[in-house]
Amino acid sequence: MKLENILNIAIIGNNSSGKTSLTESILYKAGIINRMGTIENGNTVSDYNEDEIERKISINMSVISFEYNNKKINLLDTPGYPDFLGDMLAGIKISEVCVFVIDLNSVIDAQIENILDLLIENKKCVLFFLNKLDKTSQEIQDVENRIQEIETRMGIKLTLLNVPTKDKKLLNVLSPENPQTKKYYEKLIDTIASSDDKLTEKYLETAQLSEQELIDGLKNGFRQHKIYPVLCGSAIQTIGVDSLLEFICNFTPEPETIKNTDSFCGLIFKTISEPGMGQMNYVKIYSGEVSPGMDIYNQTKHIQERIGQLCFLQGKKRIDTTKILAGDIGVLIKLKETRTNDIITDIKFDKNLMNDFQIIKFPESLYSMGIHSKSKGEEEKIGNALANLIIEDPTLKFQYNAETKEVVISGLGSLQLEIMLNRMKRRYGVEVELMPPKIPYKETIRSKAEVQGKYKRQSGGRGQYGDCWLRIEPKERGGGFEFINKIFGGAIPKNYIPAVEKGVIEAMNEGVIAGYPIVDIRVTLYDGSYHEVDSSDMAFKIAGAMALRKGVLEAQPYILEPIMNMEIIIPEEYLGAVMGDLNARRGRILGMDHIKKRTIVKAQVPLSEISNYTTDLRSLTKGAGKFNIHFSHYEELPSYISQSLIEQYKKKIEQGR
Repeated sequence: MKLENILNIAIIGNNSSGKTSLTESILYKAGIINRMGTIENGNTVSDYNEDEIERKISINMSVISFEYNNKKINLLDTPGYPDFLGDMLAGIKISEVCVFVIDLNSVIDAQIENILDLLIENKKCVLFFLNKLDKTSQEIQDVENRIQEIETRMGIKLTLLNVPTKDKKLLNVLSPENPQTKKYYEKLIDTIASSDDKLTEKYLETAQLSEQELIDGLKNGFRQHKIYPVLCGSAIQTIGVDSLLEFICNFTPEPETIKNTDSFCGLIFKTISEPGMGQMNYVKIYSGEVSPGMDIYNQTKHIQERIGQLCFLQGKKRIDTTKILAGDIGVLIKLKETRTNDIITDIKFDKNLMNDFQIIKFPESLYSMGIHSKSKGEEEKIGNALANLIIEDPTLKFQYNAETKEVVISGLGSLQLEIMLNRMKRRYGVEVELMPPKIPYKETIRSKAEVQGKYKRQSGGRGQYGDCWLRIEPKERGGGFEFINKIFGGAIPKNYIPAVEKGVIEAMNEGVIAGYPIVDIRVTLYDGSYHEVDSSDMAFKIAGAMALRKGVLEAQPYILEPIMNMEIIIPEEYLGAVMGDLNARRGRILGMDHIKKRTIVKAQVPLSEISNYTTDLRSLTKGAGKFNIHFSHYEELPSYISQSLIEQYKKKIEQGR
């Protein structure tokens, strides 16, 4: 298959816009299936995963490869729900044309605006498909309204290529003889002429362009991201799908490749690892070709692997092949170490050719929850299950938080984590529950105290005796822990000093008033006594811990909370709601910047107040808001909150007795 005959098309849009139905309709019109499946019946080609069938939404990107009119078409049906943005970004990265599906009966909301921003940012050819024409009563009026909304919100000009009639038929705008399309035809000529200097000059001189000049101008303008064509129709009724297929076949640019080399280079854009299926790596080939038995080099991990079986996909159906060529998309089966976003090449590949090569930029995982087993002793099984699941979704991360002694899983939203739990149970037989992650509070002191810690036990035979005097005082915030030995004259033998320090550190780690680690203190050991027979390391360790606890209680202890720096990026219309919400979260506004139509709010907010901020910001901004977050510093927790933590700790201690 020649490079120019390979077409990589991503179907993009927000949730419920009709992407999967459009994919199904395209396959039906292309003769790949003889009957269209439906979301309701759970029998579409692209939504075949159990979770997708159950929830009736797209969760994973599906690849459907087929031949039509001497073209090899790779359709990428991507999810629209924000929690699965990673797969949408992968689809955008490896496609040359993005068909942006928009529900004609819905308003152009912030989520649509965000998606279009991504497409423009990634310099993709964008073709709009205004879907659900069968559901509208105003036909052309609804089409014009949606076009005007997009143009107003995004600052771009759209070009309508077909016009619906009252009986749901579509008229081709490129046919000027129809009076119903005349004004759209004139607008089309103006758009095409203004996209090319030569066409502009001719149009100004002659006031007309030939049909071929219009087609060539439309093709060039589309490929150079100067023209945004619009088709309308109905995926479910297959209205307008023939026109869509015709446009895809005639106007899609050839696949992006690395020029001036015959060596093999590919990007793994998705990895699936399911029991019984083995690992499958979805790959786009950017130069050369790949075949079974070929040795490849993973440029990302610096390892060598051997290619086994190759195939193309039609949803869950595999079609075995003996090679995948430059520009094409396929699957490599059972590579051992290669994963999503790895760049693979042949052994001889000159890596200097990849200087401008871009991998997929996945979003930061900001929605975090603590993950807890429902049964004891399953920690290892949980770890293995999580390790396998995050292979499939690079936006999922997990780590053990040593401070809070908790495994924390992070992703893009609550639905994503909920589906992950279902997969853990179904595939690996592990049941877990999610809880808000523990906040890594700290304890510290305001004043100085001098205290004695004396441990003395006598129960027959050798006793236990350790006695130490400690001076405990605060250090500056972030000053850490300092232990000073000022024992003179042998009040405590040198060999017991480390035991005192060890006891102090252990007590600090356990906390005193609320069970959180103690920080930013200086502890000076300045006096004590010992017994020649009964003293021991253990006795002095216990004495050191006793003194530390007593001293902290006398030195005006209080609790510190982590404060985070936040940047919240929102359309200006939501500024009031977001500012009010930040104030309710005890946030401090540091300033604001403006970029294009967006406002960037800079703030400092306690970590305890933003554990669910991903979901809350979506609700506040109708999906338009984004944010990033980084640790800033610790500061004192308000007394009304700290008192609650102290009371909870006291109850826990009492219940443990």
